[in-house]
Amino acid sequence: MSNRILRIFYHIGGWILLYLLPPLALQSELKLPHNFGDFMYWFIVIICFYINYLWLVPKFLSRGKFPQYFAFIFLMLVFTYSANEIYIRQAHRMEEAKNGVTRQKDEQPRRKWPRFRGYNSALFCFAVLALGTSIKATESWYENEKQRKEMENQKLGAELSLLKSQINPHFFFNTLNSIYSLAIIKSDRTPEAVIKLSEIMRYIIYDTERKQVPLSKEVEYIANYIELQRLRLSKHIQVEFTTELSKEESIIEPLLLLPFVENAFKHGIDPETGGKIIVSIVQEGNILRLHVENPLIENNTPKDGSSGLGMSNTLKRLKLLYHDHYTLTAGPVDKSYILDLILKLKENEMPDS
Repeated sequence: MSNRILRIFYHIGGWILLYLLPPLALQSELKLPHNFGDFMYWFIVIICFYINYLWLVPKFLSRGKFPQYFAFIFLMLVFTYSANEIYIRQAHRMEEAKNGVTRQKDEQPRRKWPRFRGYNSALFCFAVLALGTSIKATESWYENEKQRKEMENQKLGAELSLLKSQINPHFFFNTLNSIYSLAIIKSDRTPEAVIKLSEIMRYIIYDTERKQVPLSKEVEYIANYIELQRLRLSKHIQVEFTTELSKEESIIEPLLLLPFVENAFKHGIDPETGGKIIVSIVQEGNILRLHVENPLIENNTPKDGSSGLGMSNTLKRLKLLYHDHYTLTAGPVDKSYILDLILKLKENEMPDS
C-alpha cells in the first residue's frame, strides 16, 4: 500500500474519530447527520481544515507571513459563523411558515432556534483549524528532521570515504618503503614480504569498500601487517602480538585500528638500541580494547598520538563513527609510549557486499 493511500485512510479515520469523540466523552446518544444543516456544518469544517492544512500553513505560516495567515483564518471563522446563523434563521422561518405563524414586518423573531449555533460552529472550526496547524507543523518538522539526518549521513559517508581513501595510499607508501629496504639488501625475505603485501591488498580492495567488516578479518589484516614489519626488522627488535576475540562475530569499520599499530612501528623503532613493541587486541562482549606499547624515542614520538596523516584521519573517523562511545589515552609512561583505545562495538548488522 502506497503512502498516499495510507495517508487517506489516516485522514478518514481521524474524521470518524473526531465525530465520535464528543458522544463518547459525554456518554450521550450518537446522532448521525439528518438534515442539510448538519451536513453543511461538517462540510464547512472539513473544507476549512484542508484549506488551512494544504495551503495556508505551507504558503503563509511556514514562511513567516503571519498577518496574511491569521487574516485568512479570521475570514474562515466569520464565514463559518455566518453560514450557520443564516441557515438556522432561514430554517426557523420556514418552520414558522409551515406552522402558520405570522409576524409583523418590524417584529423581531423570538429566539427559538438553537442558541449560539453560529458561535459554537466557529469555536469548533477554530479548534479543528488549530489541530490541523499542529499536525501540519509536526509533519513539516519530521520531514525537515528526516532530510537533515539524511544530509548528515551523506556528509558523514563522504567524509569517511575521503578519510579512508587517504589512509590506504598512506599505508601502501610506508609498506612499499619497507619492501624496498629488503630489496636493497637482497634479503631472502623479500618474496615473503611481497606475498604478505598481496594479501593485504586483497583485503583493502575487496573488503574495505564495505562500511563494516568482521572484526576477525580486521585483526587478521593487522596480523599480516605486523608479520610484514617483522620481515624487515632486525632480530634485536621484538614484536609481541596477542589477540583474544569473542566466539560471536562482531563488526568494525575497516582500517580503523591499523594506524595506531602502524604508529608504533613508525615512531617506536631504533635500529641501534632495539626495543620491544607490544600490540594487544582483547574483546570483552561488545567492548574492544587495543593496547599498543613501544619504546619512547626522543624527537621521534608524537606528543598526543596524532602524528601523520593516517593517525590524524583515524582520530577523525573515530569521532565521526563512534562519537562518545570510545576512550583514547596516549602518552609517555616511563621509557615507553603507551596507547589504549577502548571502543564500544556496534550491533552486528553486516553492511552491503
